[in-house]
Amino acid sequence: MFLANKKAVGYILMRCKVDIVIVAVMTIILSFADNYLPNDQAFPLTIPSLLGTALSLILAFRTGQAYDRWWEARKLWGAIVNDSRNLVRSCKNFTSATKNAEIESFVRSMALRQIAWVYAFGNVLRNTSALQKAKQFLSEVETKTVKGRANVPNAILELHSETINSAFEKGLVNDFGRLRLEEIVMRLTDSMGGCERIKGTVFPTPYSRFVHLTIYVFAITITLGIADFNGFIEIPVTVIITTLFLALERVALLLQDPWENNPSDIPVRFIAAKIEYDLKQMIDDENLPEPAKDEGYFVM
Repeated sequence: MFLANKKAVGYILMRCKVDIVIVAVMTIILSFADNYLPNDQAFPLTIPSLLGTALSLILAFRTGQAYDRWWEARKLWGAIVNDSRNLVRSCKNFTSATKNAEIESFVRSMALRQIAWVYAFGNVLRNTSALQKAKQFLSEVETKTVKGRANVPNAILELHSETINSAFEKGLVNDFGRLRLEEIVMRLTDSMGGCERIKGTVFPTPYSRFVHLTIYVFAITITLGIADFNGFIEIPVTVIITTLFLALERVALLLQDPWENNPSDIPVRFIAAKIEYDLKQMIDDENLPEPAKDEGYFVM
């Protein structure tokens, strides 16, 4: 995720550099042809004006839709943060008033498994190994149980439910506590499903290609439209204006897929590290992680 107090303009422009070079070369060729080849008819400025207006509206809609996807993903991970804390807090509050080693073991196993779930789910969204970091918070038996499952994060939530039911049968948690804990696990499942829906819903590719093609057509028309001015002013004007449109398009492309290992992504690693820190403090674990640091102008 880009940081508000850092500059990320350079990153966006670097992602557009190939298109900018193509537009510049195309503009130079068109400008040279219009200035040095016989041509008695002027290209009407009305065409690039109308096309530029239409393109602005299209990009505004495109960027808005992409940001809605990104913001929904961020809200889902905000809910995951809250539910992770509530899970451990409820484990502590709804157990027997007389604390013993068995109760402490239950609370600790739930907290560490929740940390494992957060890391595993974040890795799955980014198409990396689910157990890459999560396995250090799981027991050997738990790791073997979830390792062969197609959906590791869902398997970890199943272990949550099994542990809650076992604690209820042993009398460690009362009936209301069990319902409360299962409710939190269900909310975590809902958040996981929401993130999977965003990741699995591909933004229409033909629409993206149409917008990109329209930007090139606009660059051609504006070059021809202002070619009658003295000198080669159409070259820098066309490149600057087209670059702005290309940058807006690139921002929309980055925002529409919030888990593709880009600086604009939802910072799942950063959030997971924060959850780990908070949950370990809640169970009085002295092995606290180092605070997650930014990577220049963004956090991952």
